Amino acid sequence: MADPRDPLAAFDDESVETAATTAGIDEGRLREITRSHQENVRDLPGVDDIVYEWRNQFHQDPLVYQEPDVYVLALRDHVWSEFASQLDVTDAELDGLRTLHDTQARSLVADAGRFDSDAAVVLTRP
Repeated sequence: MADPRDPLAAFDDESVETAATTAGIDEGRLREITRSHQENVRDLPGVDDIVYEWRNQFHQDPLVYQEPDVYVLALRDHVWSEFASQLDVTDAELDGLRTLHDTQARSLVADAGRFDSDAAVVLTRP
């Protein structure tokens, strides 16, 4: 992984390429959207704070995997509606972002079955 201070550090190039191709969007645009999403989470309320909040809010702990520079979570689908309202994206671009998170999460987590029923969210820790 790249420099953890980089908002895109949790995402490898292959996952970005795969998600962009699957969604039929430009890879550079997907990187831009992903950067905006990660920066929004960092700004309000903060990566560690939102993960803490989600872990206390939901009946099932959403934290599936953690390293010093990344969190991987499995959350109810509605979280993506909330994220989408903060981003100026088309449906295809949102699909690309979601695909990227799902692809990257599955590459990091040995038992990825949780992402069959819950939405994957990968957050780069600053």
